[in-house]
Amino acid sequence: MAARDFPGVELRVQRMRVGEGVRIGEGTVIVADDLVLGDGAVIGPGCDLRSARLEVGAGGQVGEGSRWLVADEAVLGVGTVVDAGADVVCRQWSVGEGSYLGRRLRVGAGASMEENSVVQIGHRCQIAPDVTVNPTEPVLIGDEVGISAEVAIFTHGYHAGHPVRDGHGAAFAGVEVEDGAWLGFRAVLLPGVRVGAGTVVAASATVSRSLPAGVLAAGVPARVKRVLEPVALDAAARREAVAGLLEAWMQRLRFKGLKVEATGARRAGLCWRVTGSDSSDRCWQVAWCPQDGELPGVAEVRRSGAATGAVFEFGEPLAVRGVLDDLGHDLRDFLRRATWLFPYAGNSRGLVPERFARLLG
Repeated sequence: MAARDFPGVELRVQRMRVGEGVRIGEGTVIVADDLVLGDGAVIGPGCDLRSARLEVGAGGQVGEGSRWLVADEAVLGVGTVVDAGADVVCRQWSVGEGSYLGRRLRVGAGASMEENSVVQIGHRCQIAPDVTVNPTEPVLIGDEVGISAEVAIFTHGYHAGHPVRDGHGAAFAGVEVEDGAWLGFRAVLLPGVRVGAGTVVAASATVSRSLPAGVLAAGVPARVKRVLEPVALDAAARREAVAGLLEAWMQRLRFKGLKVEATGARRAGLCWRVTGSDSSDRCWQVAWCPQDGELPGVAEVRRSGAATGAVFEFGEPLAVRGVLDDLGHDLRDFLRRATWLFPYAGNSRGLVPERFARLLG
């Protein structure tokens, strides 16, 4: 595939490997020694992406108007989405599979063209809009981390009124956020801190010292308020919880304009017929099949007439078998919002409600 295959796009690339179904929006400029775009990758219009090596995995997306200046390597994993308006300046930037990074992400915010200017973000992270990351020193974010809107992460603190010659220290230190942590709205992480696995940082808290795993921290400066002591549901309680989630999802589908009708029990479980309003071929069977033992049950989403569908297994770990179609992605997105994170090769987006879709047509 050559540059001429993308009209209105400027490619200054020495080596290029481009998969099937790749789209690059008009007005985009890409500068790289080595460019790798996986099958179905999408780069929006008006982007300016520059890196010695630039890779977007299969199904990955870069939103409109993004600006990247990454000296060594910029890599997005399979299915990862970086929404519109991202402004990224650092030495190295990598994001794992199935993560979502919200609009107007800012990576830089200071001296970020340095030796240690590295940002690593793990798999299946969810990052809200308007987040700022200053990577003068390394910023390491684990898997399945949630970062709320307007969070700021700093690795460099400097104030001319407190010079080193007067005995003050210049704060240059990396930041680490471990797996499963959650940073609340407008939380601030200062240089050198580590947020332990599964810890929750409350909205507007300022983390000036490291926090252990599995706690709730709040305040300025952030202090541990309590230890989080989750109580795992037994199989019976999990079966009940899943049935309730699926019934709530059916109500959500009705709001979105789909027709939902219960079609009776299946193996002592639940079964629904879901039909789209715009086409008779948009018809699915959804079944919840509870089980005894360690696996509480499975939910299946299958198009009518198809031999197989996508199967959600509600055990530990959570798992999806098969290929998700539009309705399967909607269920995965609904469950993600309920914090049931089913690993999958790409991001999932919910179906647009009909009352919104008709205004966008």
